[in-house]
Parts: sequence; structure tokens; C-alpha cells
Amino acid sequence: MTPRRVWIDTDPAITAGNGEVDDAFALVQALCSPELQIAGVSAVYGNTDIDHTFSMAREIVARSRRPDIPVYRGTGCGGERCANEATVALTQALNEGPLTILALGPLTTIAATLGMRDAPTGNVEEIVFVGGRRDGLEFLATPTQGTAFRDMNFECDPAAASELLALGVPLTLAGWEVSSNSWLTPRDLDRLRDEGGECARWLAASARTWQSDWQRNFAAQGFTPFDTLAVGWMLLPDAFARHLWPTRISHDGHRPLFVADPSFDGPTVTYLREVDHIRFHADLMLRLLSG
Repeated sequence: MTPRRVWIDTDPAITAGNGEVDDAFALVQALCSPELQIAGVSAVYGNTDIDHTFSMAREIVARSRRPDIPVYRGTGCGGERCANEATVALTQALNEGPLTILALGPLTTIAATLGMRDAPTGNVEEIVFVGGRRDGLEFLATPTQGTAFRDMNFECDPAAASELLALGVPLTLAGWEVSSNSWLTPRDLDRLRDEGGECARWLAASARTWQSDWQRNFAAQGFTPFDTLAVGWMLLPDAFARHLWPTRISHDGHRPLFVADPSFDGPTVTYLREVDHIRFHADLMLRLLSG
């Protein structure tokens, strides 16, 4: 099969001691997938500041032994729509042909790129965004979790989601719901340490504190590798249950909401609701172990 041409926009916060780790796992997963032709990686603010996400994106690509993949510095704050090296490179990649954009962080850099005059929006095959929710859904990892997680990528720049919906580009939401029953456990990290390559061992060591935090704070069996589900959609689409649902962006008085529901009247997106978690987990581990 011809590899699918993709661009990855990400906000990795992983460090050797702590930091949210799912962006790093997703990036290694993608870099270890011959089904994907990665045209470029851009770093965006989000889980932490742009200096850190840019540094970590470059480090992850280097640890994955992929010197052929360029990494670009993207947008540093919500609402910013000016050009930068990532918007220029993404525009060039789109001009070269059809492209799927994996949006693993806030949508700011992508909105800045596609909102420019004469932007090649017609070459956007799909934007897969780690964000959005079904109407009424709260983000709770376990029943003991006191405060629900935020829809962080969306809430960092709600206007960016509105702008992309207005452009009519194909949008897939791979948010909380589809990832909420997927886990990486201490045993999985042990396998990455004992059976994997250098990059897999680094991931395992770097994720230990994050995993311990989830077990301590939420009484969870492990941690949910959210962003890996967006990559998984590219690799195993028949493992996912999807819905073509209208969306709306609203506000509940405390926070903005990006909601999909069949009863709405609005722009339609592909909403990923469920996945074959056993099949997805096995595939994810094989790719991470090869890193």
C-alpha cells in the first residue's frame, strides 16, 4: 500500500522525570509506522510552553532515529494567527499534495495556516483532532476521580476550532471518549524496558512517574495514552466505531464546549466513539517496542 502522507502537530511535555507523556508515545508510534509518510512535525504550545514542546519534539524524533523528518517551531499562545516557521512549512507541504494533519495539541498553528489567504485547504484530506466530546460527557478516568479533566486542546483556543469548521475541511474528533478505556499499565512499561529498543526504554523510564500519579490520584490501573488513538485511527480504521454527527461550540458558564450530537444542526464531523481496545493495544505495543 502507498503510505498515507501526514503532518503531525504536537505539544510533547514528557521529561526524564515527569510531564504528560501521551504526545511522546503517539509521536514514536507514528514514527515507527511504515504506513505513514510523515511530511513534517510541528511543535505547538499546550501541555507546556513552546520552548519545551519544540525541544522535546526534536529530541523524540532524534531518539526514534528519524533524521529524515523535519521538526518546526509553531505557535506559542492561543489566538495567535501570524506566520511562523511551522505555518510556512505546513503550507508548503499542502501545496505539494494531499495531506492528513494529526492535531495532537491546540489547533492554533493549523488555524493560522489554513486561515491565510490562498491557503491550499483543498489538499487537506482530514484533520484528526484530539478533542471534542459527545453531549453530556464528562472526562473521568475512574469513578473515584473528583474533578473532571478539561478538554485541554480545544479550550486552549476555541476560536481555532470554529475557524476550521467554517472552512469546511474534513474534521475527525478523536477525543476523550474513544481513548477512555485504553490503558498502558506497569506491565506494559516493563515490556518496553525489557523487550524494546533504546527509544522504547526511554519512553518507559520517562513514563513511570506519570503512571504512578494516575494510580495514586485516580486509583487507575495505568494511564490513558490519549493521543495514540488519533494515530491508531490512521493505522487501524476498521477497529473504530465512528459517527457522522453535527457539532456546535457553546459555553456552559464555566468553560467552552466542543460537542457532537446527532440531534444538533451544525457542521458535521466524524466522531470516534469506540475502538477495539484489545486490537489497538496489541498494535500500539508492537510499534512502541520497535522504537
